[in-house]
Amino acid sequence: MVKKIARIRPSRGLEITATGGYTGRDMNESDYSTFGRTIYPGREVRISCRFDVGEIGGEAPFARFRIAYLKEGHGIFENGDRTQIVASPAVICLNRNDIASFRPSGEAKFDVMFFDPTCFERYVDFPGYDAWESQLGQDQYFFRSFFERTGAYIGVNPASRVLGNRIDQLIALTHKTLDAQADDYWPCRSRSFFIELLLTVNSIHCEGESEQKVFGGKLPDEVVRIVEWANEHYLEKIVLDDMAKTFNTNRTTLNQKFKSAMGTTVIDYVIDLRMQIARSLLRKTYLTISEIMERSGYRDDAHFLRAFKKHSGCTPGEYRKRFEERP
Repeated sequence: MVKKIARIRPSRGLEITATGGYTGRDMNESDYSTFGRTIYPGREVRISCRFDVGEIGGEAPFARFRIAYLKEGHGIFENGDRTQIVASPAVICLNRNDIASFRPSGEAKFDVMFFDPTCFERYVDFPGYDAWESQLGQDQYFFRSFFERTGAYIGVNPASRVLGNRIDQLIALTHKTLDAQADDYWPCRSRSFFIELLLTVNSIHCEGESEQKVFGGKLPDEVVRIVEWANEHYLEKIVLDDMAKTFNTNRTTLNQKFKSAMGTTVIDYVIDLRMQIARSLLRKTYLTISEIMERSGYRDDAHFLRAFKKHSGCTPGEYRKRFEERP
């Protein structure tokens, strides 16, 4: 098989929007690769990283796969015709066919790695993506979180703070190695971090809570506005009649429209969101359970404990211990 000769292509840069996303203007494929400078001039490694961005973009740029680590915030994630509410810390794994977007509630921050999966191979240069995928064999294990799509999984993997921090560290180490190009081993070393990243992502794939919900269909604009309002006000006491007035309707109509799109009532949605926030803080921080209770919209210990056990099957302390015991 003929080896590909790497060519340096001029990079015109990537325009960053105020939200941290990318406009796509003057963008070309070289913006999503790293090229050798002094050592191995022109050698191409098809990996590129972005840090502290607010969105993950629609279609995959130049057929790149994406690992997006949500390290702060929460919001509405859409992948094709399905929707999921996601809270940090979480890892989103996207293949080249996914058309995904993230609508943050307030400020959210991602670190993102774009990569061509064929760079997983060291010695073989495949003529194209399809040839690479057809010969993956047992190595498909490394990419199952990117390929698998089910009724309950659309690419989102909730993470413990330990594994989440490790994923973020590996993205940063890969980027640092590719950027520094310090010695003859920079391509190999960056690939080793990349492979470790895939293994770490794989270790948390589909190990999140069973309470994670995926909603079918694109959300109507009016339902999106209700979700965004609930995401903004979930810390407050929410009275359905008052909420209906905000949207110039009545509680029955509000609930009917919301349930037809989301499969749950507005109040149940708010409770689910509060539980996601609580679980996220238990996984990610060392805050006291009392403070986490308040940060997730509860003021009464008994009420919070009852809701948490109902949704998670254990107490907050037991839940935290379960994740602390993970590597």
